[in-house]
Amino acid sequence: MTMESTITDAQLAALAASMRGDVILRSDARYDELRAVFNGMIDRRPLAIARVADEADVLAVLAFVREHELPVTVRSGGHAAPGHGVIDDGIVIDVRDMTGVVVDPEARTARCAAGVDWGVFDRATQEHGLAVTGGRVSTTGVSGFSIGSGSGWLERTWGLAPDHLIGLRLVTADGRVVVADETQNRELLWASRGAGGNFGVITEMTFALRPLGPIVFGGPRFYPMERATEVMRAYRDVMESAPAELGGGLQLIWAPEAPFIPQAAQNKPCVAIFVFWAGDFDDAAEGVAPLDALGAPMADLAGPIPYADMQAMADAAYPAGKRDYFKGGFINHVTDEAIDDMVRHGESIMAPLTNIILLALGDGTDYARYTEEHSPIGPEARSAGWTFQVLSIWSDPADDDLHREWTRDVAKTMSSYSSLVMFPNFVSIDDPSRAAEAFSPAAMERLRAVKREYDPGNVFNRVVVPLGD
Repeated sequence: MTMESTITDAQLAALAASMRGDVILRSDARYDELRAVFNGMIDRRPLAIARVADEADVLAVLAFVREHELPVTVRSGGHAAPGHGVIDDGIVIDVRDMTGVVVDPEARTARCAAGVDWGVFDRATQEHGLAVTGGRVSTTGVSGFSIGSGSGWLERTWGLAPDHLIGLRLVTADGRVVVADETQNRELLWASRGAGGNFGVITEMTFALRPLGPIVFGGPRFYPMERATEVMRAYRDVMESAPAELGGGLQLIWAPEAPFIPQAAQNKPCVAIFVFWAGDFDDAAEGVAPLDALGAPMADLAGPIPYADMQAMADAAYPAGKRDYFKGGFINHVTDEAIDDMVRHGESIMAPLTNIILLALGDGTDYARYTEEHSPIGPEARSAGWTFQVLSIWSDPADDDLHREWTRDVAKTMSSYSSLVMFPNFVSIDDPSRAAEAFSPAAMERLRAVKREYDPGNVFNRVVVPLGD
C-alpha cells in the first residue's frame, strides 16, 4: 500500500543530478527489479531507489531525506527475512554499487565497501589464505549480514561475523561522517556488532581475519528419512562434545532430484548433514571421524573443496525471489523428545526447498566466548547449545497461508524446547518488533544511549532500538 507524495519527479531528478549514482523512480523500467528483495513475499513500493556510488552520494540522499522529511532505509544484499532493505513511500539507499575489498595480509584485516557480498569478499580474502565468518549464501551482503546476525558455517569455531568487526565508517542522518574503531567512537562499534541499522548508513567495514584454506573439508551427506531419529540423536551426541573446529549443521529437507541420490529417495524428505572442518586441513580426516557414528549415508559429497566454493554450495537451495517464511530460536539441549517432534514435522515438509535446521553452538567454542562487553548479542544466544530454524520456501502466492501455518505449527511445537529468540535479521516478516528480544535489558539500555547520540530523530527505525526516555 502506498501514499500520495508531494515529492515531484523534478525534485528527484535534481537529487540524481547531484550524485555519481542514480535515482530510480516508480516509472523506471528497472524499478520492480531493483525494489525486489530476497524474500518474494515482500512487495513494498518505495518512492524512489537511490543507487549510491560513494559516501558523497549517501550524504546527498540523507540531506534530501532531511529536507523533505521522508522515511528512509538502507539496502545491501536484501537477504534479511523481514525485508529491512525496502520501504513503502520512502527512499531506499541502495549501496550495491559501493564495491571493493582491500586485504592487508600482514595485518590480517579486510576493509570492504558496504555493497560487497560474501562471494566477492571470500574470494578476495582467500587469495591470501584468510577468512572470517561469512554468510551461508554467497549473495548475502556483507554489511547487512554483519550488523544484524552474522551466523555462518564458521560461527561455532570463530564466532559470528560481527565478533570480528574492528572498524566502520557511518553517515548519520544529520550528515556527520563517523569513524568507529577500538580507539574512537567505541560505543558505536560495539552497538554495530549485532544491532546495526539503527544509527546511520554504514559505508565501509573492517574485519579481523584468520588463516583458513584455500582448501577445506566440507560438504553435505544425505541420509534416508527412515533413519532420521537414529541419525539425529547420533549427530546431537557427537556435536555436544565435538571440538570447536567441527562445524556444519543438520537439515530436514527434500532430497534433490540429482544423480548422486538414489532414485527412490529423490524429492522426498531426508536428513542432510553439512560437514565442515575448520581446523588444520591435515587434521580433517581425524576431525570429522566422529561423524562416522551416524552410519553410512546414501550420498556423501563431503570432501576437499576450495573454501570460497564451499561458501557458495547452498546458493541453489536458497534462490532469490521465492516466497519464504522463517521462525527460529535457541535451544540449550536437544532432547530425544525434541528430535521426535522435528522428525514428525520433517516428514510433512511440503516443498522441495523448505527445511528444518539444527546448528550446533556450545560451550568451549569461540561463539560462546564473546560477552556483552564485546557485542550487544545477549547471553541467551551465547549460552545456547544449538540454534533451531524452520524456513518454508515456495512459489505460488495462493499457497501463502498453507506454508505460513505449517511453519508456525513447527515453531509452536519447538517452543517447548526453544526460546524462539533470534537475531534481528531472522525475525519473521510479520513480527519485526521481536528483534529487540535478542538483547538483554542492560544491553538495550546501552543501545538506547548510542541511539540518542547518533540518531536522536529515530530516522533509522527499521531495526528497532527505541530511543527511550
